Amino acid sequence: MKNQKLNITTLIGKGSVMDGDFASPGCVRIDGKISGNVNVEGTLVLGTSGMIRGNVKCSGIVVGGEIEGNIIAPERAELSSTAKVLGDIHTGNIIIDEKALFHGKCVMDENGALERDKNSFSFKAKERKDSRSAASEVKVALEEASENEPEPVSEEAAATDAEQNPIPVPIAEPQPAAEETAEKEA
Repeated sequence: MKNQKLNITTLIGKGSVMDGDFASPGCVRIDGKISGNVNVEGTLVLGTSGMIRGNVKCSGIVVGGEIEGNIIAPERAELSSTAKVLGDIHTGNIIIDEKALFHGKCVMDENGALERDKNSFSFKAKERKDSRSAASEVKVALEEASENEPEPVSEEAAATDAEQNPIPVPIAEPQPAAEETAEKEA
């Protein structure tokens, strides 16, 4: 999959957290954390900061992060050097980098693994957006996010602002020494 160009239709960014099952009709990249089962019709790319705690079902997978659960990827499974998989893998082809961590069993079928159950996805074909529409929506969202990015502040401007607007520090009342407290209690 290294030389294959993927058309990512869904992106779950770094720092995102999701509790519950996730399903998508296209190719997905996950850099956040999901606690629940993941069901992707296309290829799933799990970035180095990505984590899934649940079972994964997809056509192909590239793992750079952590998965605690079983993986079903009929086409191909690829574990990079930063991958950590604690669970079984059922696939047609597998590539495991020598530094990857894999604890489980691997089943490889001659026919390219399990037959995909088209009814297993939580969406219907008529409800799917085509990948071009999804890609353009992601592009627009990323452009909007970059437009709202704050201007960088120079060290000189930050120092001037700190001098003009000091942060008030609460003053604590003095506490009696431990000896004085012990004398009063006695």
